[in-house]
Amino acid sequence: MQQLELFDFRKDYLFERNNEVAHYYDILKESKDTISYSEHIDPKKKFSICGLDYEEYVDIKKTDLKGLNYDKIYNFLTKFDKKHRLERYKQLLKFNDIKFEADVFTWCSDWL
Repeated sequence: MQQLELFDFRKDYLFERNNEVAHYYDILKESKDTISYSEHIDPKKKFSICGLDYEEYVDIKKTDLKGLNYDKIYNFLTKFDKKHRLERYKQLLKFNDIKFEADVFTWCSDWL
């Protein structure tokens, strides 16, 4: 019999909005090995922005947190408005010499 390893993963939406053009949301989530913050724009089918979806993310390995944890990151992120949140988060990580991976993804979801 195989035993499953269960983890108490978390996910919090820091921003979520829909309009006639797109679904916008920012999310902080935790997995077994990482904590990720990402900002998403998912255009609606009739209003696709050149057929692209958009995601900008920052991933940190839990082994590189240097005293930070999910709750501290969440509390830090909620202090800033959406416009400045991502940049301030990156500044915090750089200031504390915490390694992270950051990138922007765009991908085609609909060519019509």
